[in-house]
Amino acid sequence: MTIHPISAPVDSASEFHKIQSRPASIEVKDISVAFKTPKGVFTAIKDIDLTIQKGEIVALIGHSGCGKSTLMGTISGMTQPTSGTVMANGNLVKGPGPDRGIVFQNYSLLPWLSVYQNIYEAVDSVFKGKTSAEKREITEENLKMVNLWPHKDKLPGQLSGGMKQRVAIARAFAINPSILLLDEPFGALDALTKGSMHIELLKLWNLDNRNKTIVMVTHDIEEAIFLSDRVVVMNNGPAATIKEIVDVRLPRPRNKKDIVHDPAYMEIHDRLMSLLFDKFSIEDD
Repeated sequence: MTIHPISAPVDSASEFHKIQSRPASIEVKDISVAFKTPKGVFTAIKDIDLTIQKGEIVALIGHSGCGKSTLMGTISGMTQPTSGTVMANGNLVKGPGPDRGIVFQNYSLLPWLSVYQNIYEAVDSVFKGKTSAEKREITEENLKMVNLWPHKDKLPGQLSGGMKQRVAIARAFAINPSILLLDEPFGALDALTKGSMHIELLKLWNLDNRNKTIVMVTHDIEEAIFLSDRVVVMNNGPAATIKEIVDVRLPRPRNKKDIVHDPAYMEIHDRLMSLLFDKFSIEDD
């Protein structure tokens, strides 16, 4: 694995180092995951080491089948590693827990419950010691943060894709996890809705004083750069590993229209493109 630093202005570099000096939120140590198949043992990921600091946003990118979601599964606790360990907030990950909220591409909303009930049920299951009034307050607060309070009584089937994803994100924030895991959450959205969701996510992250650690699986290079502090590029599977980690030393808050003209942005973009697509270039005969 290679760590590839990208040049950047002093202010963004100092902000980046400030994040990197925080305590570790996630520690992936020598993780391998193998599955039994009719054709034998299939090793999805092998010998993965990755440390993510508290409050950091990290994107996992790579081609389909490179093990991004498998790695995410070990962090969430839904996939048990064949070897190695995962630590979250200093605790060994043995399964899913309320300290790790998850948002999937397919929203995972309960279709028979209203928007309000989808969030309240999650709050109710996590905060056993809170009163009903406190749980209602948390639900209302998070729905208002994503501008969905007027739609609280609608069923998921009555919402657009972007609105469903806002419900899913509000639900994840409502249980107040210290770690937020996003598995291609915006992949099914159109470009305009996706852009607005990026802003919504960063607003919520800022409201929490950037204390939440966010790990995101994506195929979208521009999304990875705009949101992340670091981008982890995976090798192709089987037995996928980390190919390179690229630092995104762009100052925050970021404006999409402005950063695409920043030389540092273009350098990061070109590097990621090179890492992902060098094998697919068309060469002259």
